[in-house]
Amino acid sequence: MNIVQLAGDLELDEEEYRAILELFVETSRTDLATIKTAVAIGDATSAGRAAHSLKGAAANLGLSNMSSTAHVIEEKSRESRLHETRETVLALEKHLAEVERLLDGKRAVDGAQVPEETLKK
Repeated sequence: MNIVQLAGDLELDEEEYRAILELFVETSRTDLATIKTAVAIGDATSAGRAAHSLKGAAANLGLSNMSSTAHVIEEKSRESRLHETRETVLALEKHLAEVERLLDGKRAVDGAQVPEETLKK
């Protein structure tokens, strides 16, 4: 799946989708940093809130697998099981890095691809 297809799924043109995706990346960096800090200090409430925010934003942009990953962190936060989120946080970082690479043009210029594990199927 590529950025043009994702934009089309949301009935946006590519330029509009890219602009929204750029804002998403910025807020996601903040949310991810909050999650990582919260997990490190055992703050389930902050981790859950940041994961919830990231989950919704990713879902709204068609990044359903990224959204699902954030959902796992949100649920484990509610259950006070932050100690079980290490791998999930790493997966979330990878998803975000792939979206950043897509925007940075480090992939093919036309029809750039993001791995399926980041995007919806």
